[in-house]
Amino acid sequence: MWDDLTPFLVGAGPTSTVLDPDGTPNNILDTAVGGSVQVDWSFSGSATGFLVVVNFIVDLYADPVGPGMNIQVGENQVLGSAPLPSPPAAPNSYSTSFPIAPGMAPGAYRLTTLVTTVLTGTTTTLPIAGFVDGPIIQVRPGP
Repeated sequence: MWDDLTPFLVGAGPTSTVLDPDGTPNNILDTAVGGSVQVDWSFSGSATGFLVVVNFIVDLYADPVGPGMNIQVGENQVLGSAPLPSPPAAPNSYSTSFPIAPGMAPGAYRLTTLVTTVLTGTTTTLPIAGFVDGPIIQVRPGP
């Protein structure tokens, strides 16, 4: 879900997909092997040319379901001037991936992904932000 976009810039996503180490989507990971989370989003509209001066800051958090401290899984930067190749991806599509290292404590976690923006080469924040709350994953003890 994107907030504060004009009618000239329409955001789709972001979406979060949890992957086994072999790339298979799966919301259950083994603590012994970990996995990754792929985050995807895209834009359409007449103002997409503006994206070349934007850096996307993508943060992924794992919040335990029940007691425990929130975990920042990672933070990645994606250049607005470097969308995925089109085709096969839709125009103005972006993606980043976060490894989930082996050894994460067993339990259930709600993943939260935040995508914020800054003007390239500065720390000036822009009013373009998106988020996705979920999915819930299970990290189970390894075999």
